[in-house]
Amino acid sequence: MRLFVALELSESTIRSIEEWREPLVKQYLDLKWTCKNQFHITLRFLGHRDPEQVISEIKALHLEEFLPVEYSLSRIGHFGKPPSVLWLSGKFSSKAFTLNRSLDSIPDGNGLSGSSRHFTPHITLARVKPGMQCPIISFHKQISGLAKAIHLMNSELTGSGPTYSTLFTFGQLC
Repeated sequence: MRLFVALELSESTIRSIEEWREPLVKQYLDLKWTCKNQFHITLRFLGHRDPEQVISEIKALHLEEFLPVEYSLSRIGHFGKPPSVLWLSGKFSSKAFTLNRSLDSIPDGNGLSGSSRHFTPHITLARVKPGMQCPIISFHKQISGLAKAIHLMNSELTGSGPTYSTLFTFGQLC
């Protein structure tokens, strides 16, 4: 299974993002918009691993101690050159970064621990199709919330995009 660990967003956060995003989805038809039921904050991508083993490794870290994670979403950004992912981010309590560093101790599907990248907590809003230009979108809001649960997720790649399923939850459901 292709696994990752993610923070769950509150229902009110998801609703607020959807309300803000609704006119953009109609305006920018060339973007591949993320389904609202797939909104999350990835803490660590693990790739192909045995879920039972990963659950055991995560349990040993006692990550629930670092919940809830406070966040305040206030800015749009993108990854890639040219940009291929449009995301929403902002300020996160130090607990988000502690969780990420703790999860770095778990080997990924290649047997590697640690992270080769700088951790930028974010919510993927849309993907830019190859050959398309990423639009400049402004975000003049602030959406605050608490992430009270961590999920071990499976990501199955399909022709219509990834499908996520929750395999295990640590902490309280939002």
